[in-house]
Amino acid sequence: MPVEIDEFIRRSEQGATEPYICRGVDGKVYFIKGKGAGYDSLVKEWIAGQLALRLGLPVPRFCIVTVPRELYEAGRNGALRDLGSGFLFGSENVENANEMSFVNIQHAPAALKRDIAAFDWWIQNGDRTLTDAGGNPNLLWSETARRLLVIDHNLAFDEEVTLHSQLESHIFRSSLSEVCDHADLQENYNARFEKALMDLPQILGDIPERWHYVDDACTIDINLSLDRVENILKRHRVPAFWKRT
Repeated sequence: MPVEIDEFIRRSEQGATEPYICRGVDGKVYFIKGKGAGYDSLVKEWIAGQLALRLGLPVPRFCIVTVPRELYEAGRNGALRDLGSGFLFGSENVENANEMSFVNIQHAPAALKRDIAAFDWWIQNGDRTLTDAGGNPNLLWSETARRLLVIDHNLAFDEEVTLHSQLESHIFRSSLSEVCDHADLQENYNARFEKALMDLPQILGDIPERWHYVDDACTIDINLSLDRVENILKRHRVPAFWKRT
């Protein structure tokens, strides 16, 4: 069941999409991405997030939320102009969590770093970078739990992302390189990808109809083909998937 939102708190100043921070009727705080982020971004967040869960990645709880039209209308000409109403994407707030830094990387388990690097190559997500020149890791570090959390997949399924680019700029590029050099690791990930793909029809079927369109009249398709998404996710079946070029 979608979580109904009944209170707008503020808009986040972090992240390219500047999500809205709101409270649901369940009393929990959510970072909400709506029409301003683009409905194609919501679709990407939903698919990638669901696949991440099936691979066992530590993803903050996310869900479909519903924003009452009266709440949106009350601020549509001001603070809520980019929020929208109806079904939107919400990610639950994590207390005492900050953006991942070089200092925290050493605390992340080696297996988890490999999992994240392999996952991002699989979904062609080039938006988890960190080098000496800076970057955008899209990972949180929970000081309380002493663990990292995986967030933000609105730029996934990017056909311009290559294995070469991931090996150059991904925050866990050395872990990805390790996978590329070991056939047993590749076989393990290929098997895990296949298992996750078994649920893809259900994942796609749970996407709200509204998210497939740019406009409220639902006449203009978003610039994201679900067939293309599926083809991207099946690339691991090709032997060259893990091959450096």
